[in-house]
Amino acid sequence: MLTTLLIPGAVMAFQALPARSPAPATFPLPGRSAGVSMAVGDYSELAREKRRDIFMHKEWVAHRDSSRFASNMQTMFKSSVYQALKEQVFYVTAAAVFVVALNMIAVGYQDFGGVYHESNFIFPPGTYHPRASIPAQPFTIAMPALSLLLVFRTNTGYARWNEARTLWGGIINNCRNVARQANLMYPDDAKGKEMRTELTANTAVFAKALRNFLRGPEDDPTLRKEMMQMVEQGLISEEQVEATMAAKNRPMFCVSMMSANLRRSGIDSNDRVRIDRTIGILVDITGACERIFKSPVPLLYSKHSSRFLTSFLFLMPFALWESAGAYWNHWISIPETYAVSFFLLGIEKIGMQIEEPFSILPLEAFCDGAIAATMTEMNAAVDTGPFDYRGAEDDPLDAVEAIEQGKPLAVEAVEQIDAVKTVEAVEPVDAVEAVEAVEPAEQGKVKSTRVGFRQNLRSLFEA
Repeated sequence: MLTTLLIPGAVMAFQALPARSPAPATFPLPGRSAGVSMAVGDYSELAREKRRDIFMHKEWVAHRDSSRFASNMQTMFKSSVYQALKEQVFYVTAAAVFVVALNMIAVGYQDFGGVYHESNFIFPPGTYHPRASIPAQPFTIAMPALSLLLVFRTNTGYARWNEARTLWGGIINNCRNVARQANLMYPDDAKGKEMRTELTANTAVFAKALRNFLRGPEDDPTLRKEMMQMVEQGLISEEQVEATMAAKNRPMFCVSMMSANLRRSGIDSNDRVRIDRTIGILVDITGACERIFKSPVPLLYSKHSSRFLTSFLFLMPFALWESAGAYWNHWISIPETYAVSFFLLGIEKIGMQIEEPFSILPLEAFCDGAIAATMTEMNAAVDTGPFDYRGAEDDPLDAVEAIEQGKPLAVEAVEQIDAVKTVEAVEPVDAVEAVEAVEPAEQGKVKSTRVGFRQNLRSLFEA
């Protein structure tokens, strides 16, 4: 009879027990040659790659969908948080089953017919017997303190994640700025284009090397494969690949290559300073990423929070047993323990998972798409010449109208306007007289800056 009474609680507890296997497993990385080898039970580490979300328009629409409440509840037991906590939830729920069973044996139980059977251990019969329960008041007092610890844990973890994402946003922007400045300041000849391509390639390697440092040795095969692909494209040399892999600090080695390229570029010193300032910002951001990666939240917080939460959850069934007396054999304390332990452990788990943000940020997408692909497109756009202005090729007066209407200008027209400006600078008196000569006396003053600009230029050309 006792075994039959404990079946509902035992089933609920064992549902949380994960499948265990001593053999290691490899978590595949799609499109990558590297894998993460670790124990099967360590699901939280294996699932970190799945959290590298990139949102575009479609994802944001789905994220805001009103059906998210129902879908999130339906997938609760398939979620990565639950899968990672199945073992801990099992042990806490098993403690609740133990408390119910112990009190049924030591105090008494109620059968399916509603008849109460006093325990044979009570002597003399009918007298009070100690039971496995504790007052709920200590838990009421301790709950605010536990809540503060959990909130601090999650808030601190999110702050670190947000700073890491902001830093990588700065890396993306400054890498693009290096490519933009190189396109602007490097000579427009064969050697200049070669140096510019080399600089942007080294910039892309820098971003990948920083990702490699933050991801760890498991990312080494991926980094080597990506650099060998760049060797096949003629962007870097194989010697550079070996030197980069042998470097103790690979990101800083790549920054040094960028600086060496800048030194050999032969561009104007002022332009060199501007590009070097952008490279210096990349160095600063690299140091900030190292600071986050190497400095966890003080371990005192993590350890004390874990001890506090573990003690709270394992003692909670003893406090819930007395308050569940209105239910058959106090069985309701088992699902109560199951639910409370899952949600409290889930909050602590989320804070722990986002404390080290670089393994859950989509760094591959940042390096391959936002940085490398964008810089390649910027270089290709300059080489194919879509930025050459065309439209007003013959008449400089048409060039003035093109400026007013926002139309692109041909290089020849811009040169003619520059020549007129030079004449105006050399002979300012004649230019002013020419402008005044063509202005109608009854006009007084121009009605807008644009009209005045057009009339002044037109009068200069006609003069």
